[in-house]
Amino acid sequence: MDSECRSADAERLATTVLETIGPPGSWRSAPSGYPDSLALCVLDAIWSIGVRYSAVENVVRRYRQARRAEGGDADRDTASDLLRFIDLLGGADEFALRVGNRQRVSTHAGAVRKADAVRRAAQALHETGAETVSDLRAVAAGPNAARLKDVWLALPGQSSGLSWHYLLMLAGLPGVKPDRMVCRFVARALERERVPPAEAACLVKRAAVLLDVSPTALDHEIWRHER
Repeated sequence: MDSECRSADAERLATTVLETIGPPGSWRSAPSGYPDSLALCVLDAIWSIGVRYSAVENVVRRYRQARRAEGGDADRDTASDLLRFIDLLGGADEFALRVGNRQRVSTHAGAVRKADAVRRAAQALHETGAETVSDLRAVAAGPNAARLKDVWLALPGQSSGLSWHYLLMLAGLPGVKPDRMVCRFVARALERERVPPAEAACLVKRAAVLLDVSPTALDHEIWRHER
């Protein structure tokens, strides 16, 4: 990815950040994600694509409430806990009703509901041995990282890689989710009509080094500014 962006562009992006957002000392703290719940990481990562974040917050809140009602703790749920809960409800359709969101992974005809993609993701993580956030971090840093990423990208509606990058960020790994808001900010900084997601992610990472902040912090601040 580093070959897809230029140092001069990263410097220009860093300058734009300072001029329009302000110095890092003035930024809000980046969200901590879900350090003990792979289930919530999965929910947030998949439901966040292409929607207002308030919809994601509602899904997470309702899942927490539902798990609390049965004596569980969503903030410590594993992939298997999420899978078991969905199946106990009767499947993805019933889960969508429980969390109050029947959105689909895309607008294409025949696209599955996000609830279905979440169930498949939980199943895939369980089968690859990534049950907890710690497991995911370990696998992502190990020899099976590419295999796990390929499994995730094969899930319905996840081939762009956006939710994969965001999943890792929610699990506490530094990174950039080059969604439309981040790409829009980068394109405006470079006075270009558009910047491809891979290039935008690379530039944000390089700009983060220049600003002496984590790429996650810069990603969030750009996202918050654009929001």
